[in-house]
Amino acid sequence: MPRSDQIERTGSTTVTLTINDAPVVLTVDRAPAPCAANSFVSLAEQGFYNDTSCHKLSTGATKYLQCGDPSGTGNGGPGYSYPVDKGAKTGGSIGAGTLVLVADSHHRLGSQFALVYGDSTLPDSFLVIGSIDREGVDSISDIADEGVAGDGSSPKVDTRIGSVVMG
Repeated sequence: MPRSDQIERTGSTTVTLTINDAPVVLTVDRAPAPCAANSFVSLAEQGFYNDTSCHKLSTGATKYLQCGDPSGTGNGGPGYSYPVDKGAKTGGSIGAGTLVLVADSHHRLGSQFALVYGDSTLPDSFLVIGSIDREGVDSISDIADEGVAGDGSSPKVDTRIGSVVMG
């Protein structure tokens, strides 16, 4: 569980994911959703996302790569969940290069996140917490260009987060 006694409500932090050997630099903005940002950063600092798969690729009207489930099934999480921050931006028109957390069917968050690589209209289960650098968007687009696997939802190319570096 992340610390909840001193949640930072301003500023941002940088997290670099290595996805299929390519750096994807994320900027996590605390102001719009401080609790969600706190949880994501805490999990990243703990190494929770290291050596996990990105289990879902959406290439239609919504364009995102979903990661953060240690089971790789889309049903796993960190062992805790929490509600979406009040007043935070969820769903709607989202531009390429946006980092979002993905809520479950009960509108609760855990560890799953999505990297939006193309302009999309997303459902309210997606909570904006930051941005992705241009090179990262390009790397994710390259994965998407390879297509979706025969199961209809996972990337055709095995897609893994190798490591996570803070700062």
